[in-house]
Amino acid sequence: MLVIRGFLLSVAVLSLGAALIMITAGAAPASAQRACRPNLTASQFSPVVVSFDTGSVKISKEDLEKIAKTAKLAKDNYIQQICVTGFADKQGDAKINQRLSERRAEAVAAALHKHGIANDTMVVSGKGEVLGESFSGASFGSSAERRVEIRFAR
Repeated sequence: MLVIRGFLLSVAVLSLGAALIMITAGAAPASAQRACRPNLTASQFSPVVVSFDTGSVKISKEDLEKIAKTAKLAKDNYIQQICVTGFADKQGDAKINQRLSERRAEAVAAALHKHGIANDTMVVSGKGEVLGESFSGASFGSSAERRVEIRFAR
């Protein structure tokens, strides 16, 4: 089974190497649609980090400019998937921080969409208090923890 743009494709191999491709009605399972592929472009594109104030989902003017440049870069390079992942610091309740990380990722995805990135190319998720790959050992409660990472995959 193969997922392309949210549709399931079933491939049946017939005798003599012929293949039959059927499009299954309906959308692919959410787990198949929402999986963020590995960052296949790490040597070419570094993750973009958008920082937030404590408890906030508001994007600064500086980071809005960074998002606009990121959207242009994605369109110019035919990026097929953009992973938008939110994080929160460990201050406060873990459940609230999980939702805050999701709302931050949603805010960044909305800003990317305003700059022409299609919603179906983005995988948007929140990781709560998990540090993530680009965490550099910053201090507890720092802005390095309160962020959204934007990664490209082809």
